[in-house]
Amino acid sequence: MANFKSIPIDQFLTNLAAKQPTPGGGAAAAIGGAIGSAAASMAAAYTQRKKDKESGAAAKATTLIECMDVTPFLQAADDDAAAYADLQRT
Repeated sequence: MANFKSIPIDQFLTNLAAKQPTPGGGAAAAIGGAIGSAAASMAAAYTQRKKDKESGAAAKATTLIECMDVTPFLQAADDDAAAYADLQRT
């Protein structure tokens, strides 16, 4: 079973580019979602200046950070590979 969160990104990309069934488009989309989630958290972390606190943006950014979790995206990548493996067994 695939465990994409434990392999280096360069290895994931090499595997994705190879002529093999997994990782496929679903896993690639899920990893893209994880990267987007992490990038949103990073941007929100920078929204903690004095003027952000005064405007309320810092509180909203903190809430966003608390909601951003890459784990479901990484699990979706693994689930995509598992689903393809199940399909191949039928």
